[in-house]
Amino acid sequence: MTSAVSLRVAVAPGDSDEELRRKASLVRPAPRQVAWQRQELVAFVHFGINTFTGLECGTGTDDLSLFDPAELDCGQWVRSLADAGFRSVILTAKHHDGFCLWPSRYTGHSVAATPWRDGRGDVVQELAEAARAHGLGLGVYLSPADLHQTNAPGGCYGNGSPVVETVIPTLVPGDDRTGRVDSGELPSFTFAVDDYNRYYLNQLYELLTEYGPMSEVWLDGADPTATKQHYDHDAWFGMVRALAPDATCAVGGPDVRWVGNESGYARYSEWSVVPMRGEPSEFGQTTAVAEEEHDLAVPAAMRRAGHFAWYPAEVDVSIRPGWFHHASQDTAVKSLPRLMDLYRHSVGRNAVLLLNVPPDRRGLFADPDVERLAEFGRVLRDVYGDDLASGARADEVASGSVAVELPQPRTFNVVGLSEDIRHGQLVESFAVDAWLSGAWTQVATGTTVGHRRLVSLPHPITSGGVRVRVLASRGMPRPAVSVFLDPTVPEPAVHDSFAAARDNAGISSDDAPGLADLDGTGMSLSAQALTAAGIVPGGRVTHGGLEFRWPERAPGEPDNVRADGQTIRMGGSGSRIGFLLAGTADRSFGPGLVTYTDGTQQEIPLLALDTLGQGDYPAAAQTVVSMPYHNRPGGRVDRPARVGWCSASLDPAKTLESITLPRYGAGASPEESGVHVFAVALG
Repeated sequence: MTSAVSLRVAVAPGDSDEELRRKASLVRPAPRQVAWQRQELVAFVHFGINTFTGLECGTGTDDLSLFDPAELDCGQWVRSLADAGFRSVILTAKHHDGFCLWPSRYTGHSVAATPWRDGRGDVVQELAEAARAHGLGLGVYLSPADLHQTNAPGGCYGNGSPVVETVIPTLVPGDDRTGRVDSGELPSFTFAVDDYNRYYLNQLYELLTEYGPMSEVWLDGADPTATKQHYDHDAWFGMVRALAPDATCAVGGPDVRWVGNESGYARYSEWSVVPMRGEPSEFGQTTAVAEEEHDLAVPAAMRRAGHFAWYPAEVDVSIRPGWFHHASQDTAVKSLPRLMDLYRHSVGRNAVLLLNVPPDRRGLFADPDVERLAEFGRVLRDVYGDDLASGARADEVASGSVAVELPQPRTFNVVGLSEDIRHGQLVESFAVDAWLSGAWTQVATGTTVGHRRLVSLPHPITSGGVRVRVLASRGMPRPAVSVFLDPTVPEPAVHDSFAAARDNAGISSDDAPGLADLDGTGMSLSAQALTAAGIVPGGRVTHGGLEFRWPERAPGEPDNVRADGQTIRMGGSGSRIGFLLAGTADRSFGPGLVTYTDGTQQEIPLLALDTLGQGDYPAAAQTVVSMPYHNRPGGRVDRPARVGWCSASLDPAKTLESITLPRYGAGASPEESGVHVFAVALG
């Protein structure tokens, strides 16, 4: 029987569900993972040639003469981030286009080929110095994909080269490191690799040996090259371990995983202890279910595990609609309520928030971003304290129950819980009680805790005490409990029916296309095009075994609900809940909640793609209606639009009280994704 705690714990065939839970309770994080989690806020900085071309992903053959951030000031970046409470910053040292923000010895496609600083500039160096001066950690994003090495003559990405024994660093003629390598001052490594892995390792070596300590090495799973290229992860991560043992390897690495969306939300049940495939190993591991799945640690996933590993989630999202700066988005910076909502749903759900803030063509954070960061940091300090991870340690009052007696009655609308993750993650579900009118009254429920869990209450309450009851756990947890009054937690809008919640007109007549506006740019679905697709007001739509009633409405009347955190009363029971919906602007994901009559809650993710249907729907979402055209204020546009479907499982033994939709509305703009729900059904 396994009894030792470890970063990875093996699973035996035939282990019972109880034994699997016991083994999961034995998994512990590495010290670098604990330090990473305690940061809570990490900044992403997307900067490069795309900043000057207006693209989100360059071609690899972009005109480097455009790159000239004449006012570059990394100190301005870091001051803004440090004042907002960020603990480290990750720079896109090389994005998919292959352009390097440092003068790499291994390519001419770098800042050395630009007019900036007369070709003598080094963005990585300037950021490293600024970060050190302000006490921030430094991380680097080094894209595995490389469009320059794919598209440029003589490029080595996917060139079919043989694997040969190679010394890293591979010294070049006149290399200034020769003496230090020969003397052993700089270490050398020998790997059997092909041309591109040699190239990647040499660039990784430059970044890890020339710019001071690294806190995080960030890989990206996206690959726009359409070229087959093997990545030698064992060599890459092995060298990171040797050169930067305190750095976490994130997103594709063994220390930190992608949360599964770019919308800024962690899961309702976000486990750092994750079921993995295969035998325990540091680099050769993948999750037992896809990282995009709604729950990574359901019993079925745990039964498929070869082992359990500590593999926490990082939530990446941009402060703007795009990852790189575009002046057209200066009015689309996320609002303070939206940022605080993201904080409560990322850091407050046992994850680290990786917030992207992209510099503009001057080389500065734009004024709207700087102002929003200052506002964000000020409210975080005022509400959650300078030490955002602190909390009052509760006294144990009974087995599985901890309580905090407040020195005087406090008004609060957020309850914070935390586990000391050095001893694992144990809490599976809990209930929160407040001392009201001389008795304990349940005010909230939840599932996982981990490093930090923030539970928002529907309304502020005033109480002299708070109690947390651990309802299920994998061991004997003793969570810390805190209370906060967060002015950005919205008062819920409650509607007695779905029809009463309709607040948006997305369908127009062909002879009056301006009557509706679905996405903020004048787009609407055409009533005539819907009819051609078999959808008429009051008609029935069947999909996935669920039957939906399409809304009846007069021209210009609301016909759908824009997801903005509304609570909609909806009785009944069933094994599934389904939605007919349309996304806008981009792929959309948001966590809604089902509340049952017994007070328990369950997350229901809403998934949608943009209405015009770029690409494929995410997992668990499908196209239902594809109409032949849509409307703009100027009239008919002969390009199809579509409405999709997604569903979530319910507990059939419970009765539904209400659903709460994800919050997309705060700070939304025509360029920011949203979700519009046309119908809901139980089955």
